[in-house]
Amino acid sequence: MPHTVVLLLTFSPLALVLAMIAARGFAESKETYTGEVIGRGVSTSTGTYGPTGRYVMHIRTDEGRELSIEVNGSTYRSLDVGDRVVKEWGRRWPERSA
Repeated sequence: MPHTVVLLLTFSPLALVLAMIAARGFAESKETYTGEVIGRGVSTSTGTYGPTGRYVMHIRTDEGRELSIEVNGSTYRSLDVGDRVVKEWGRRWPERSA
């Protein structure tokens, strides 16, 4: 019995964190919009494993909403201020509009 309690207390927080990460990624992939990149930026920090970068894009949708989204490095490098973007259902990040 005591081993069961220890196992539950050990793995429950890990399962909760993994579920929260999965839910965030799923919610991001369901959103759709078209718009224009109005700003972008990089913030860096030094952690336990060395320097890390956070890439942020600021987008104004055609409906007038302003979004600040964190993207990966290749998406950040492929988009510039003024570019038209489209975010399709099932995709994690926006892409340049054709």
